[in-house]
Amino acid sequence: MNQIGGSAQLTGLTVQARDVFGGVHHHVPAAAPLPLPRQLPPVVRHFTDRDEDRRILDNARASGACLFVISGIGGVGKTALATWWLSQQDHAGGQFYADLSGPLEPVAPTVVLRRWLRAVGIDRPPADLAELIGLWRSATAARTVAVLIDGADDCARVRPLIPAGTVSSTVVTSRSALRDLAVDGAVLHPLKPLPLPAAVQLLTRMAGDHPIASAPETAARLAEACHRLPLPLVLAGARLSARPQHSADAAVNALTSSYSPAPANPEEPIRMLTTAALDATYQTLEAEHQGIYRALGLLPVTDADPDMIAAACQTSRGHAEWALEALDEQQLLEPLSQHGSRVRYRLLPAAREHAQALALRHDPEQDRLLVLRRLCEWILDTSTHAQFALTPAQATLRRSTADPEPAVPPPFDSDVGALAWLESFEASLLDVLGAAETAGWDELVWRLVDSFWPLFLRRHPYELWIAAHEIGLGAARRTSNAAAVRQMLLSGAIGLNAAGRVKDAIRWYGEASDAARDAGDLRDEGQALLGLGACHHDAGMPEQARPYLTRAIALWRSCGYPRGVALATIVLGEIALAEAPGHALGLFTEARVELLEVDDPYDAARALTLQGHARVLTGDTETGIREMTTGLAALADAGGTRWQARALEWLGDAHRSKGDGAAAREYYQQAEQLYEVIRPADAERIRALAAGL
Repeated sequence: MNQIGGSAQLTGLTVQARDVFGGVHHHVPAAAPLPLPRQLPPVVRHFTDRDEDRRILDNARASGACLFVISGIGGVGKTALATWWLSQQDHAGGQFYADLSGPLEPVAPTVVLRRWLRAVGIDRPPADLAELIGLWRSATAARTVAVLIDGADDCARVRPLIPAGTVSSTVVTSRSALRDLAVDGAVLHPLKPLPLPAAVQLLTRMAGDHPIASAPETAARLAEACHRLPLPLVLAGARLSARPQHSADAAVNALTSSYSPAPANPEEPIRMLTTAALDATYQTLEAEHQGIYRALGLLPVTDADPDMIAAACQTSRGHAEWALEALDEQQLLEPLSQHGSRVRYRLLPAAREHAQALALRHDPEQDRLLVLRRLCEWILDTSTHAQFALTPAQATLRRSTADPEPAVPPPFDSDVGALAWLESFEASLLDVLGAAETAGWDELVWRLVDSFWPLFLRRHPYELWIAAHEIGLGAARRTSNAAAVRQMLLSGAIGLNAAGRVKDAIRWYGEASDAARDAGDLRDEGQALLGLGACHHDAGMPEQARPYLTRAIALWRSCGYPRGVALATIVLGEIALAEAPGHALGLFTEARVELLEVDDPYDAARALTLQGHARVLTGDTETGIREMTTGLAALADAGGTRWQARALEWLGDAHRSKGDGAAAREYYQQAEQLYEVIRPADAERIRALAAGL
């Protein structure tokens, strides 16, 4: 005999051979705790002085200020001060960082908020900016966090990123004063060049064993020639360290001979000074490292790693790693947080402009395009690896067998690593697509969009999802590739519908349906019809939905696609639930059998959960609860947040119908916790249900 009774507590997947009775409760197993976010860049090794600035910031914080704007010209050390100051504080809720100065366009607040919310365990943040802002403020209301928003260009991009409460600290760096943030209570702190003693100290520290350390007057002249700005001082010192035989007088002359003493723009001497210092540093690099530096200025990405540079510059990974380390030593790159054993780097903004200018001056257009092409092909190769690992069923337009295999294995060895790699391009994917589109590589463009499907499906970055598919659709049309056009329409329509743009989704599905019918592609036509049915069902128009779904089923049965038949049958069952739960029960049972036969356990678990819900509505409450409990366990194992929440809600309904208010309240509370991170409006609805018990 195998029985479970009494007040048993079931956690995880439970297999029951015979009877289940009594007060049985299922608890979704808690996910492994995420590491505390520690996203601040490392404090620069050469951070010097700033005692007065730190005192001003400390006093303002002690007086209750929690928002600070550090402004100043490029190279004055805004980020270094912000990073050092925030790292000295106790922020038990974690540290969050965003650089808003993207490679081509500023990074959107939606991209930053999704990344930060995922870092606190919200797996699928909502699409709408207002919902993202609300969720971020909810997530930080009880946390003490440090937030660094780097490279801001206007207040509108900053405000959505400010955390809730007064116990956290947010620092914004900008070349402009962002005075409008004073309305939000910001302390505006313009950062000036270093005092002369600190400037000399920084210069001699960076110069190492160079004789300038024993020549204070010469060091002071060189510091003044650098306008006492940290960036030129660091570059000049690094150059002296690398060339101990060169005199400091020669360094002063090199730095001061390249700009006019009275330019129209007061920042022009600083810009020219920085350029001169970068020129001098560039000349000390090996020829291979110079080429990689120039290539970095051409890449439309926010940061780089050895795998990327090895592919783009057609060199070995070891050489790429060595080159990046050398550029870091010369203070041309900033090391970012380490991903496993792989270090990523960001080119300093001034260095990016300098490297790009050098590439335009020295490298033929054909060579510059070749660097970009190799980058795009490497991204496509790697994202295709990720697509096959994460969503093999959706990889319908695979690269042709004539394409060469990737020269190197992907820079990840797990599903988690594959998804993290895709996420690392969330802020720069549109820039990559735009660069490829400008170059005229339309085939490459739509393939790139298609290969990032796992990111769209699992992370729901709706704004990026839709924008990328609009670019991909245009590219596919220009190639006259009918199959690619349908793929872009179908996968783009899914994003449009999920984002609430139902009319646009219906239009895209309609175009896909017409195109598939003209091409005689029954499978794609059925997919479009299923989408049209789902759109009308979601919009509360079941009568309009049914004809699309029944037509999809007929087409898929005729071409032998049982999985599609089952998926459309599930939607028909959902439509039937309200008026004919017995009929819906039969549809869900039929769909589950077909899904198990084609080895689709996730959708089979959805069908089983719906089957249990329908059974409760027909009056067989105990059997329905058992089926929903089994389905919920499988959904939890697969990480389907929305469907877990729905299953928990239905279990709450079932227990409420049998008069077990305590169990119903417990299930509602679990459902509310999941809805809170994906659909706050549903969380509020569930709270009302629980409160009514």
